[in-house]
Amino acid sequence: MKPAPFEYHLPETVDEALGLLADGTDVRVLAGGQSLVPLLKLRSVKPTALVDVNRLPLLDGIEADNGALRIGALTRQQALLESPEAVRAHPLLSKAVSYAGYLATRHRGTVGGSLAFAAPWAELTAAAVALDARIEARSSRGTRTIPAREFFHGPNATALEADELLTGVEVPAAAPGTGSGFHEVSPRFRDFAVAAAAATVTLDDAGTCTAAELVVLRAAPTPFRADVSHLVGTTVGDDALEAIADTLGEIDPPDDIEASAGHRRRLVLTLARRAVRDAAADAKGAS
Repeated sequence: MKPAPFEYHLPETVDEALGLLADGTDVRVLAGGQSLVPLLKLRSVKPTALVDVNRLPLLDGIEADNGALRIGALTRQQALLESPEAVRAHPLLSKAVSYAGYLATRHRGTVGGSLAFAAPWAELTAAAVALDARIEARSSRGTRTIPAREFFHGPNATALEADELLTGVEVPAAAPGTGSGFHEVSPRFRDFAVAAAAATVTLDDAGTCTAAELVVLRAAPTPFRADVSHLVGTTVGDDALEAIADTLGEIDPPDDIEASAGHRRRLVLTLARRAVRDAAADAKGAS
């Protein structure tokens, strides 16, 4: 099927792009197009105009500053996966994005596009929430920063206003002794995730947990940040890992053609334990 008719714009500057977003109605931003183009072909979305941001300057690239990262919205997923700066500062990003589609799609798909599209299975959304990232959004009205933990409102729904453009992501430096883990299950190799879990664990010199984060996908309409404060003060042993079941006991995952709610609940719990276990082991190596 072919897309419904739309106007196509290829702005050369960010200000020009913001003007198009401010003036238009039902305008969509085209970055990598790996999510949007299939929907256009199916006519699931019928925008009046597309604003192609691929020529906008200064919206890609990765900058590191004392362990903190700034990732431009147009940074390709494969570039993030291969970035030495990103791997050193936040290995969870590369672990998560390694599950994002295939090599060909990662060369087109963008970091900003993945976050702005907010697909329920988007691995980078879980990593952004776990790492307490901040989303930079610009419009003709100005610039604002939105915590990733407040950014996702539902499947394909975010805090972005219609006239705003996601321009970058800021990730704060990790504490010393922090490790990470990511696990995912999909029905076919590189298919959409049925369930996934991202975790970070910080250990002190004695091997005791001082901080932990766990975010799971497909357990709720948005990336679900679980309360794993019970891990703090432990060595993240078997008892602490088993107690994650209590933290995730109230999740209500969707029941769909991919998996029943019960099956998905069991998957989420298993992947959560594995991600936390790997994060703790990684932290021991980082200490």
